[in-house]
Amino acid sequence: MDLDILKKALASRSGARLKLWMEICARCGLCAQGCHFYQSDPRPEHVPAYRLKPLAELMRRKGNVDEAFMQELVDTVYGTCTMCQRCSMFCPHGINIAFLVRATRALAVSQGMTPQGLASGLANALEFGNNLGISEEDYLETVEWQLEELQGEMPDARAPMDKKGAEVLVTFHPRDIKFYPQNLYNYLKLYNAAGIDFTLTSSKGWDSTNIGLFAGDDPAAAELAGRVVAAGENLGVKTILSAE
Repeated sequence: MDLDILKKALASRSGARLKLWMEICARCGLCAQGCHFYQSDPRPEHVPAYRLKPLAELMRRKGNVDEAFMQELVDTVYGTCTMCQRCSMFCPHGINIAFLVRATRALAVSQGMTPQGLASGLANALEFGNNLGISEEDYLETVEWQLEELQGEMPDARAPMDKKGAEVLVTFHPRDIKFYPQNLYNYLKLYNAAGIDFTLTSSKGWDSTNIGLFAGDDPAAAELAGRVVAAGENLGVKTILSAE
């Protein structure tokens, strides 16, 4: 561990909003009503407010913690939360617990403690442009395959690729390409039937699932979001249809 880096990361996250929410949380437990972890397994550690304990303790100790503490933090904020934000709907103070969880995840990222599954998916996203590591060739072949299938039902169906000036850029979750190509078939059927002026892109901006955001890695999140934006700007579209 590098405590200097951890303390700098903590300081960069400790803005007025974070401090306010940490101070006004009454630990009332109403947030548990919206949490699927708690509803499926009602244990105290599954109450959303409980997930703030590692951050509160880290702030109290001013970053002076050991690796065992950080591992417990990782288990809590990655292992018991999907950042769905449903808990915030039940909070009488309007605290965005998902925001605080993500801030805590960023502290784990600063120590290279991103869980392996997320870390490998993020590495894939940065290298290949999608978190499943699908090659450009496989992506384009899947689009062509599903279009050919659709044209058996809709002979005039199209799947424009890199069409300049289209109204809408359609992006995907990579699982739709790798595991559920029938979803792609249905998307293309819907867009063609509705007469939408759309395009797909062969650039690395076709995957709009931002695993960097979920991991708590701000630089990676900015890079991945920037690729989608760049694809849309390069094609001159008016709308980007995001997968998530």
